[in-house]
Amino acid sequence: MKFITILILSTFAITSIAVVKRHDVPAESYALKTTPDFLVDMPYEGSAVLIDERWLLSAGHVVYNDNYAGQSIFIHGVENTMEKVIFHPNYRKQPDKPFTGDAKPLMDFLYGRTDLVLIKLANPVKHAKPIARYYGNEEQGRQTTTYGKGATGTGHTGEKMYTKMHRPLNFFNNQIDEVKKYHLLFRFDQGKAALPLEGTVGSGDSGGPTVIEEQGQQRLIGIQCFRDYQGDLKDFKGGIYGSVAVLCRVSAHNEWIDKIIAENR
Repeated sequence: MKFITILILSTFAITSIAVVKRHDVPAESYALKTTPDFLVDMPYEGSAVLIDERWLLSAGHVVYNDNYAGQSIFIHGVENTMEKVIFHPNYRKQPDKPFTGDAKPLMDFLYGRTDLVLIKLANPVKHAKPIARYYGNEEQGRQTTTYGKGATGTGHTGEKMYTKMHRPLNFFNNQIDEVKKYHLLFRFDQGKAALPLEGTVGSGDSGGPTVIEEQGQQRLIGIQCFRDYQGDLKDFKGGIYGSVAVLCRVSAHNEWIDKIIAENR
């Protein structure tokens, strides 16, 4: 199993979509021409995942204010409305006082909250297919695919923040290295330890999907939420080799998701 190393919330919480790539693989190898049906851009910044014709699942912290309910959202070019915004009961907003110094208090906060939100759409989505969720408990070692279109870079340079505005669509592969009760973690490896299209998340990735292949179909295994780090926060550099991404574990929250959907038909 790979070792875990461990972003000030706006840095660790990866708010939009990004792909940081291997330095020794052509960047175009990670490029996609078609956006997956289930990948949805959130207003302002961040992404969501279409898990039902009336429901989006995302990271709670990409809902930036209390006015999302009633706002428009575009699902692959078709306008819809966010009818309800329902945070997980264990979600906590960012404290007013920023985290500084040693990363442990920040990591305790991020691991201690459930960074998930469900968004009910006013109209059913008929032109895009939702992704099924993974209901098993055998995530350890599974190869994953993550989709993104934000800041880019390589494992040598780390994420380049100025690229975030261009939003090219990319993907990368990785594997689940550690399974916690409510989170999944993967490390950005290099050399022989890396997958051919190994990559990691970068600034702008929160709320986006990480999926696995199950019986010939993609299934949602995690929602991108933050980066893991040990050390002084001022020394953090995102997207370098050895960095660790943390996903909200979908299998651990399916009961809550199913309950909310059933109660809000």
